[in-house]
Amino acid sequence: MIQVKLKKLLRKRDLSSLLESFRETLNLSFFISDSQENVLWGNFDKSYDCHYPIIVDEQIVGRIQGKTNKINAVCQMLNYIANEELNKKLLAADTLERYEEIYFLSSISHQLSKCLTFEEIMEILTRETNKLLKSSQVSVKLLNEKGELNIFSYSHQEKELKKSQGTIESISGYVLRSGKAEIVNNVNEDCRYIPSDNNIKSVICAPLKVQNQTIGVIKVSHHEFIKYTSEQLKLFTALTAQSAIAIQNGQHRDKLIEYSQNLEQKVIKRTEELEKSKQKLQVSNQKLKKATKKLKYLATVDELTQVYNRRYFNDYLEQEWRRLVRGRGDISLILCDIDYFKLYNDYYHHQAGDECLYQVAHCLKNFVRRSTDVVARFGGEEFVIILSNTNRFGAKKVAEKLCQAVESLKIPHYHSQCSPYVTMSLGVATTIPTSQGSPERLIEAADKALYQAKLKGRNCFSLAEFIPVII
Repeated sequence: MIQVKLKKLLRKRDLSSLLESFRETLNLSFFISDSQENVLWGNFDKSYDCHYPIIVDEQIVGRIQGKTNKINAVCQMLNYIANEELNKKLLAADTLERYEEIYFLSSISHQLSKCLTFEEIMEILTRETNKLLKSSQVSVKLLNEKGELNIFSYSHQEKELKKSQGTIESISGYVLRSGKAEIVNNVNEDCRYIPSDNNIKSVICAPLKVQNQTIGVIKVSHHEFIKYTSEQLKLFTALTAQSAIAIQNGQHRDKLIEYSQNLEQKVIKRTEELEKSKQKLQVSNQKLKKATKKLKYLATVDELTQVYNRRYFNDYLEQEWRRLVRGRGDISLILCDIDYFKLYNDYYHHQAGDECLYQVAHCLKNFVRRSTDVVARFGGEEFVIILSNTNRFGAKKVAEKLCQAVESLKIPHYHSQCSPYVTMSLGVATTIPTSQGSPERLIEAADKALYQAKLKGRNCFSLAEFIPVII
């Protein structure tokens, strides 16, 4: 409690000089004593019968005694000076109190702002509360999203955060519902208190509030009967306000971290799923490419002889014709027909006939090896060969060798009228493609040459000179 000590006040040189001035100027005789009648200023004289009290904050701190009632003016002056001195002390004490409060809150705020985890917040909260209230136990009770009460306490000895489940009851429940702090100096005298520890004697409980929303409570318990001061309650309430903000920020941070981790797991899982889908897609694409390639092969290759079919021949001849129109190059066509193949089929039967077609086709394909040359099945026992950039002399050489190559296969042909083996007749036509010309006329010329070779006795070839006609 702040008091004004009269003895100390009268020792001030200015006041002592002022009193001396009063005595000499007004010709006054007086002395000043404290409340225990100890003379503090002047000389004691029991004959002085006039006396007035010196009152500070409604309390008598001393008296002034003198010969006449003129000393009342001196008494009023002393009362004024003493009360002003008290006001100065009160102001200084209040300023110091506010400074300590601001420093306390600033220190707490600075410490809490560095916390990254709820455990760190609890460590600081427990330590600072113990400094302020010298508590036996500090616990924080928070409501979770399910409406359940989680109870947290931090042990400085074990440096461990402990967690348990609780119910909304007793003093804590009342504070949680009302949003107002409660002080219970003696728990035995409060009917709201539900004992959980028989050693607890006093409790102070304050709400954790953020923007008028109560998110939990802080409960401080003592094993002794404590009379909390208003200053302690004020600082404790300020501490809980700072802690509430830090706790909520920590909760938001934890949720953000949890969300980030869940999102990261989902991204990893989704990435794995996409990678698996990508692998499946790659496998499917490979299968599709193989199937497409096979389909394209089946669409362009004759299944029996394994050389190109008539459709591919028509497309390729058209393509080469256009290319050679631009390049002004020669193109030759050789139309081949197996001699007396119907008689071969009738005698040796169709299975042998198919094998004969395959061997002849294989012979032609192995003989014609340039990438621009094509061997195709024209129909039945007929084959056709496209020789790009080949003039009539080159085509003639190829035709001669083909005749020899097929006969050299020595495939027996009992009913052939030109050889004991399977042979071929060939019609050769050569031209220089023009944009006014037509590939079909080249085929017609080769067909006529083939007819001439058959008339010559077969197992030979015939040449046709072909000049494209403008259509």
